[in-house]
Formats: sequence, structure tokens, C-alpha cells
Amino acid sequence: MPTQHFEKLKIDRKNSIIKAATREFATKDYSEVSVRDIAEKADISRGSFYLYFNDKEDCYLTVINAYTARLEQALLNIYIKATTIKDIVLDVFDYFTHLSSFEHSLFEKISNNLSSDVQDIILHTFAKFGDTINEHLEQKFHDRNIEITPEITEQLNLRREILFSLLLSSIVELSVRKITLDEARDTLSKKVDIVTNGLSDFLPI
Repeated sequence: MPTQHFEKLKIDRKNSIIKAATREFATKDYSEVSVRDIAEKADISRGSFYLYFNDKEDCYLTVINAYTARLEQALLNIYIKATTIKDIVLDVFDYFTHLSSFEHSLFEKISNNLSSDVQDIILHTFAKFGDTINEHLEQKFHDRNIEITPEITEQLNLRREILFSLLLSSIVELSVRKITLDEARDTLSKKVDIVTNGLSDFLPI
């Protein structure tokens, strides 16, 4: 994590440094990014870099945290606008399959350098989003005066995991199979129907 010296910087200055570092990590493999290049692009001295970060890995994790914060907000916006679980899954699919070239490059570079710390940060973000979905479903039960038993909670968690797995596999499928975006989205939609219909007899989703 960045040092207290970094945290004491003005927000615009912090954002400027993170933006410069993000561009380096998004356009080069991790091994090719140097502290010198980051410092040069951020318009700071090498000494200042080490005043703000412990090392390159520390700077990289700061970039990841900033990225996942943006991702978390994007997922939250999707959740707020969606009316069904299916909407959420398909809208998240659309989000990841319509990234800007820069965001796509950053996502690709991050995926190629998934250290345990990076995995923990990303998994935490998706876990929080999953908890938000569960809260949405639990509220549906409360609204219909249905007791949330341990069995129902287990079903919700399992179905959430299945939906996330379907979402991830659909995104990956686009890069390994010669199918169109529309075909991948249509198949995902049908799979989501299969998973969610199992609850339709007692819960409108």
C-alpha cells in the first residue's frame, strides 16, 4: 500500500500519479515496467517514487485498487439500473465486452499478472458485488414474508456462483471460439434462464 507521504498529497496529484502508473501497466507487461518510466511519466523524481511507494509491486497494487474501485462503482451502477438478476448478468457481460481499448488492455495485463495479492483484491470486489445481489434476493423474500432458511441461503449462494461462472465462461469463450458477440450473449441469456427458472415458482426474479 502507498505510504503516508502519498496519502497526504492533494487528490489531483495522487490521481495524476496513479493515472501515469496505470498507463504504464496497461501498455506494457509487468516485467517491462520500470520505476524510472513510471516516475518520468508521473513527472516525479525516482526518490519521490520511493517516498510514495515501497517498490514497483506496491505501486502496481495501488493501481489495481484504483481499478477495482472503478469496477466496483460500475457494477453498482449496473445493479441499481437493473430490474432482474438476468439483467444484471447480461449488463455485466456487456460491460466487459465493450471495454475501451485502454481498459481492455489494462484488464488483459492484469489477467496476465495475477499474483495472490491481485487475486485477493479482485475476488474481494466480486464478492462484495455478489453480496449485493444476495441482499437484493433476500429483500424479495422479506417482501413476500418468506422465511430465509439455511437451505434457501445455500441455494442463493450456489445459484450466484453458477451465474458468475456462466458469465466468466461466456466472456472467455469469445476469445477462444469463433463466435460472434451476439451469439455469446444469446447463449448466456439462455443459460441464465435455466438457472433462474428454478426459483420462479416462489420468487419473481
